[in-house]
Amino acid sequence: MTVTARPIKTTRIAVAAATTVFVAFLITAIVMPHANAGASFTWKDQVATGVIGVILAAFILVLTRPRLRADESGVRLRNHWGPEKTVPWDVIVAVEFPKGRHFARLVLPADETIPLYAVQRADREHSVAVMRDLRELLAHAHRA
Repeated sequence: MTVTARPIKTTRIAVAAATTVFVAFLITAIVMPHANAGASFTWKDQVATGVIGVILAAFILVLTRPRLRADESGVRLRNHWGPEKTVPWDVIVAVEFPKGRHFARLVLPADETIPLYAVQRADREHSVAVMRDLRELLAHAHRA
């Protein structure tokens, strides 16, 4: 069995927000020379405004990056920043979704935790199914 997860609702919101930010900066860059209230703007100012819009949209799209893939060998996860990492099942003590938290997490020895940003409370039924499958894989790994 293979379990995969990614944020669903957050991805939709992030894509809509990034698109809105980009379009707003693009429109601002286009109308700068015309509706300027007496200020003087050059094409370089327009380009800089467009570039800022692209950069801000890219930062918003970082919220779409988390991924999780789990199978019999372990859990491979990618969070907002950094590279993908693999955690073998023999190191994992539990998979939990604490009350009041927005993300699930892996519990390692000595109460160390790794957040699973791909499994979010906002995704409701999808998150419940992913957690059930992750716990099943963990139980199977600990029996073997």
